[in-house]
Amino acid sequence: MAECYNLPQDCNNLAIQQLPGLILPPGSLKSSSKTHQFLPLKQIINKDDNQDSPAPRKPLMLTIPLAAKYCGSYRGWLILEDRNEEAFTNKINKDMLVLDPVSGEKFELPDVSTLPPYGTVGVPSWYPRSCSIDKVVLSCCPNPSEANSCLVLAIYNYGQIAYCKLGNREWRSIGFGHSSIDHEGYLDAVYCHDRFYVLHVTKKLFVCNFDGSDLCINELINSVPSTRNSSFKTFEHLYLVEAQGELLIVVRRKDDGDQPALTSQFLLYKLDSDSYYREKHEKVNDYDWDKHQVRSLGDYALFLGPTQMQPFTLPESEASSLKGNCIYYTDQSVNAKGCKNKQIRYDAGVYKLETACFEQFPSTSSTQKMHMIWITPHGIV
Repeated sequence: MAECYNLPQDCNNLAIQQLPGLILPPGSLKSSSKTHQFLPLKQIINKDDNQDSPAPRKPLMLTIPLAAKYCGSYRGWLILEDRNEEAFTNKINKDMLVLDPVSGEKFELPDVSTLPPYGTVGVPSWYPRSCSIDKVVLSCCPNPSEANSCLVLAIYNYGQIAYCKLGNREWRSIGFGHSSIDHEGYLDAVYCHDRFYVLHVTKKLFVCNFDGSDLCINELINSVPSTRNSSFKTFEHLYLVEAQGELLIVVRRKDDGDQPALTSQFLLYKLDSDSYYREKHEKVNDYDWDKHQVRSLGDYALFLGPTQMQPFTLPESEASSLKGNCIYYTDQSVNAKGCKNKQIRYDAGVYKLETACFEQFPSTSSTQKMHMIWITPHGIV
């Protein structure tokens, strides 16, 4: 059931006019720790403009539940785990919801306690168990009139997976197409071509297809691209991205020579069209990723953020401040730590694919925040 917060109409309109942009975590605001600042992209990019530019507007503030933990985001929607403690019992409830922070519209997700307890065979159902939500992925933007058309996949307890449809009361187990498939260790997921693709810690790519009314997972490719060299000071993070109907794998390299570590390279690869329609138990060994490297996004820009955020693309025609064939990024770690040295910035900026050049965002109190999440209008694909 969809519900709405009562946000001022001028606040809604102002936010919509300035998207895309970043939602920043609460800072030293004394009014309410529920309040998050919205920072438009054009305000970030034009930070160093001269004094002839118009006077800046008062920052737009969005209200988000007080004890909420970010579990994911899809374009303009946030997936939150709202923790609340019952009086006298000290029992902590974890409610999950999908929230549009601009309009205030929200949908409830099934209770965390209904997530399947993989690996607990023989453990009584009444035995207390903790549950940590790593990431929640949506198949599309929620629609109140067709809520159950939105599929939701949860990665929890350090790599277990389950799914539901928006409006369901319980999470459902995912079937494993072969007994050798791991029940845990999954890192990321994306919805593309009417199915979920899931990345495993072993660098294997899996696909989830419906078998009747059940969702089943099978191995698709035995190894995803990797550019790791012999340097112990370089590490990589991989993103699964749906971009204009294609599945991309983005490799983000960071060199740990500075504090904090800064991104040094982005590499993009795509899955060929034949791989989308393989039989359920037909996997690919030694996929030629070099042959399918993507060197241009054309007129589109790619947005990357924390690991919980689903990356997305936008055409440059949708915003005057947007440049195509670029990657707009913030730090991928929600636990990213800054540095007191003002000359060292947070890992956020723009990467130009054509020239392989980085432009870090201007170093301000706003852009030196942890957990900055990109949002954009729902209707833009």
